Amino acid sequence: MRSSVLVAASLLHLLVLAAADKCSWQNCPAYTQNEDVLNVHLICHTHDDLGWIKTVDQYYWGSKRELVAVGVQYIYNTVIDELEKDPSRRFSLAETGFLWRWMLTHDERQHERLKKLIQNGQIEMIGGGWVQNDEAASHYIEIIDQMSWGLQYLNRTFGECGRPKVGWQIDPFGHSKEYANLCSKFGFNALFFARMHYLEKAKRIQERNLEFVWDSSDDLKTTILTGAFFQDNYGPPPGFCFDRFCGDDPIMDNEELEGYNVDQKVQMFVEHIKKQRSAQRHNHIMLLMGSDFQYSNANTWYTNLDKLIKYVNEKANGTVKVFYSTPSCYVDALTGSGVHVEKKSDDLFPYASSNHSYWTGYFTSRPTFKRFIRESNAFMQLLKKLDALAFVNGGATKWFSKLDRATALTQHHDAVTGTAKQNVTNDYSLQLYKGWQQGTECLKDIIEKLTKNGSSTTSSLAAQRFCLLNETNCDISQKSPNFTVTVCNSYTQAVVRIVRVPLHFQAAKVFDPKGAEIQSEVVKSFLTSQLPSEGRAPFELQFSVTVPPLGFVTYFVVGQQSGVEDAQRLEKLRRQKNATTRWRRNLKTNETTVSNGAVELTFDANGLLKAFTDLASKTTKPLRQEFLFYKGMGNDHIQPTGAYIFRPNGSESFPVAPSASLKIVKTNLLVEVRQVFSPWVSQVIRLVANKKVVEFQWTVGPIPKEKVNPVAKEVISRFTTDIASDGYFYTDSNGRQMMERRRNSAPAYTYENTEPVAANYFPITSTVYIKDAQSQLTVCTDRSQGGSSLQDGQIELMVHRRAFHDDHWGVEEPLDEPGRTGKGLVATGSHFLMLEAAGDAKLKQRVLAQEVFHEPFLTFAELRTPVEDYLKQRKTEFSGLLTPLPPQLNVLTLELVKKGVLILRLEHILQNTDDKVLSAPFNIDLKGMFAGFEIVNVEELTLGANERIKASAFQTRNPIRVSRSSSKDGTDVMIAPMDIKTFRLEVRAR
Repeated sequence: MRSSVLVAASLLHLLVLAAADKCSWQNCPAYTQNEDVLNVHLICHTHDDLGWIKTVDQYYWGSKRELVAVGVQYIYNTVIDELEKDPSRRFSLAETGFLWRWMLTHDERQHERLKKLIQNGQIEMIGGGWVQNDEAASHYIEIIDQMSWGLQYLNRTFGECGRPKVGWQIDPFGHSKEYANLCSKFGFNALFFARMHYLEKAKRIQERNLEFVWDSSDDLKTTILTGAFFQDNYGPPPGFCFDRFCGDDPIMDNEELEGYNVDQKVQMFVEHIKKQRSAQRHNHIMLLMGSDFQYSNANTWYTNLDKLIKYVNEKANGTVKVFYSTPSCYVDALTGSGVHVEKKSDDLFPYASSNHSYWTGYFTSRPTFKRFIRESNAFMQLLKKLDALAFVNGGATKWFSKLDRATALTQHHDAVTGTAKQNVTNDYSLQLYKGWQQGTECLKDIIEKLTKNGSSTTSSLAAQRFCLLNETNCDISQKSPNFTVTVCNSYTQAVVRIVRVPLHFQAAKVFDPKGAEIQSEVVKSFLTSQLPSEGRAPFELQFSVTVPPLGFVTYFVVGQQSGVEDAQRLEKLRRQKNATTRWRRNLKTNETTVSNGAVELTFDANGLLKAFTDLASKTTKPLRQEFLFYKGMGNDHIQPTGAYIFRPNGSESFPVAPSASLKIVKTNLLVEVRQVFSPWVSQVIRLVANKKVVEFQWTVGPIPKEKVNPVAKEVISRFTTDIASDGYFYTDSNGRQMMERRRNSAPAYTYENTEPVAANYFPITSTVYIKDAQSQLTVCTDRSQGGSSLQDGQIELMVHRRAFHDDHWGVEEPLDEPGRTGKGLVATGSHFLMLEAAGDAKLKQRVLAQEVFHEPFLTFAELRTPVEDYLKQRKTEFSGLLTPLPPQLNVLTLELVKKGVLILRLEHILQNTDDKVLSAPFNIDLKGMFAGFEIVNVEELTLGANERIKASAFQTRNPIRVSRSSSKDGTDVMIAPMDIKTFRLEVRAR
């Protein structure tokens, strides 16, 4: 039974941090309290994609006019001109990334004009992020970063009046519960969007329920007032688009001239208002006046809107009052009206615009780009944390600001989604690459500082390089037989990993951070024909590393000439440990079994995974893994499959191959099962000694393209067990709270089975699982993907897709990535699988997801001196923590903002139901956490780190909770399950 809540709260305002006349929310237009009169809030706005058909800078400058004849710089210029003419006019600005470009390319006089309009309340900043991020493919850390990058820029540039008070997600293709929760943590009063499943939209219009209170966290009990727009877009009503690209007539108000249409326009307008009023529970109407890249000539808009306001107010017999407004003023009016609205606790996935148009393809589109984005953000987290711990730069410059901007940019809802044109995606990748270049230099300087060993350090550190490990390509081992491997860990827990280094020679010694030789293995690389052979190493060096939390360790590789003496040395090292990895083949059944001491996998005679055995409990369960593909609808149908849309031609999936060739490679460190399914699909199943997690490293592509009438293919990896999941499965929301899904069902509307596959697909940012009373099967991903459970006991994940027709939603080119050779894209990635007892699985699943995101980074440098000399000159191990943190706590972000000032975000990674002991509030003293500095002062901030949290802070209907510290200096804090606490720390070196 749905409950009703009263949306009633007075909006009190924070202490003004910067001088201002009146911010937009303090300068709202007058509206009538008479319920018989409709108050019409005209929201003048422009929606400007930071890349889609053109690159972000082409959109800004207005170049490539043959593609789209718009330039965002002219929107800002002409809006400023028009607002200065009349103080009653208003405008709402989103997309801070374009605002930054405008400020960068205009002088101080123009800056002051803009600032004045913000400070007198004529311009309201909305959303506040660098971009309007996607909500399906974006990880919560990526969302927090891009939002904070934008919010903090607004705060620095415009002060209090630049602080957004509403979330503005008008174009993303579906909406997540976690994003709504984050909006609440950002301190927003409301969240607005345009896209909603067409069946839910129709139901909400019928029930006058387009505005609701979203219960956005079952753990934190956060809520946010949420509004979906009446129309299926974020533009003006039909007949009232006054942009230069619109076909609607202007308001012609001189009867002596031909074309007089005032009465007609007023009548059309009032009819639309009444229609929209019938779908609402109150007399305040929000009308969006603007759309994609509109207001390049703001005069055409404001000239006509001035007339519209004048004549409707004159001719509507007092039943309608029209005025310029902003989203915050609309929320102010709404909360003051005392209206009752319903609650919502599920999310808004999948989004469908019609019965065959399910926007679930973009969950997977451009898989290698999605991985590049995820790796880039993880790299940035590492840089920020180590930079803060090293005090490099003294806060004077942001050496990795290019990476900051690029990772924020690529969270845009046409970037990480894979729904931009190929040339635009190439530009996004270029921006990330430039960020990596800058970040790599920064990392070298950070490690240089952290490894200095007092006065004994006389020489500079060699340049640090990265290798293409997933392509078995590492030029450092090709150029130098002796090199260092520095393993960096941004996670708050120590990690143990098997490092695999591409090697261009057959034998090597490995020395640990103390200079002792350790066990290592050299095996032949798994080289398939899918990737170009140039630069790929014929061998792979394997050794185990232990990396401390928030730190790094350096190991040493010394190349050897292979010979009898070397073989004897390696054999001696192997005998030092009991081998736990083994494999065998049953000659009768032709089945193959591999084991790592913790689990055992059985493969059938066709080379396919058949069973999983937990050696501790001695339980065996059927487990099948295979690659299949769906054939996509082509252009001979109204709705083809494409970058946005997943529309298979029927429900049947087709095996890539009925069998796979098997090759077993066993060392004392791990067992690899190397499978080749076809010339375009291969896989390595990897078991690390004594670990219960199984890695499935897949390589898919180039997906075949027929010469005549090519057929789209959507490739999946499917896992099948005997788990009695009863139609239920669980997917993460942006990598945080888990969402219960039920096949062929929808919690908010009556499900219609028009697309039985696509309609059951959901975004999986990091985790999906199925369970019954006994067991849970969990799969963690290394990037965002689409997935489902179409049969009980099954999980399927879409890993790659290739389409040959546009899906008619604006990008105007097929999703046919050329790849490096022009023959098609090859994608490589990993799934991490656990099959556990149901009671033990949730905590392990949370930890695994964190470990996958915080996968250690390996940097390589030429070793110029003997190992013993290096050890005298430099430290080889560093940790930023004084004491280990419990497994439920994680340092989400740590960033140096200026000398002596850090921003810390601390999170509780568990939900209330994840663990009987650890799913509880936890008290921690920040003073005892970090090495290298001591905390002088602590101040709690909102999630965006752009606003103080105080007991007197502005109150929404759910005030931001203030944790009372038990220590005088505020360093003892309590953090509840699923909470994220943000602190401004004043620190000094120890």
